Amino acid sequence: MPNVWFYFHVVLAVIILYKDHDGTLEESLNKFESKIGLYTYVDTSHREEEVPFYIPPIEEEIDSTFILPDRLKLKETEDDSSRTA
Repeated sequence: MPNVWFYFHVVLAVIILYKDHDGTLEESLNKFESKIGLYTYVDTSHREEEVPFYIPPIEEEIDSTFILPDRLKLKETEDDSSRTA
């Protein structure tokens, strides 16, 4: 009897995996949510909303050695081939 919760979780996981593989998991969850009163209807309007803000990508090279102690920082020279841009 002490293994009841273990087997319950195993059976529940197998059922969820099977339903997900079949493609019926979403329908089953929606029906269950409707029975217990938690179901919220999906907004099916396909309107395009603009992004509220845009952060452009960083294009400059970032020096990630700023946190290192001075003895570990790389010394830059003009013909340093070990660093790539």
